[in-house]
Amino acid sequence: MADLLPEKWMKAIAVTTTVLAVVASIASSRSAFFIAKAQLLTALEGSQWGYYQAKSIKQNLYETQLKSFEVDMLGDINPKQKELLAQNLQNYVKDIARYDKEKAEIRKQAEGTNKENEIVGRRGGQFSLAVVFSQIGIMLSSVGALLKRKEMWMVGLVMGAISIFFLANGFLLFL
Repeated sequence: MADLLPEKWMKAIAVTTTVLAVVASIASSRSAFFIAKAQLLTALEGSQWGYYQAKSIKQNLYETQLKSFEVDMLGDINPKQKELLAQNLQNYVKDIARYDKEKAEIRKQAEGTNKENEIVGRRGGQFSLAVVFSQIGIMLSSVGALLKRKEMWMVGLVMGAISIFFLANGFLLFL
């Protein structure tokens, strides 16, 4: 009977270690996925802000040219020149308004990408924590089996439970 209890305990340690290894594997895979996704989103966001800057520069050029046309309109010009300048003024005003609209859309996309990136980063962090705690749980369970110390295995179970919490939180993100 005395030999039966340690055998059951060792089976429990084996099952615990196996479950924690599976948790670590899943969490590691998801963590790597979210790290890669965060890198892609960061690059996308940078690209969107670069595009926004390009539109701002073009808009600034149009605004500068518009001011030049306005000054030209004040000078000595013939009716044909005046008509051409008026038409250019009208076109430039439309283009500047178009750039304002395009910039607003780009800004909205970039800010949306930023928000998505924050969520992806939080989820990846949760999976990374699940990996850490599952590895600690595996280590404590293994050392507990080697030293025949049940309390180490119990602490390993607690670490495993924390790991499972972070794994679930990575999928559901309730924190």
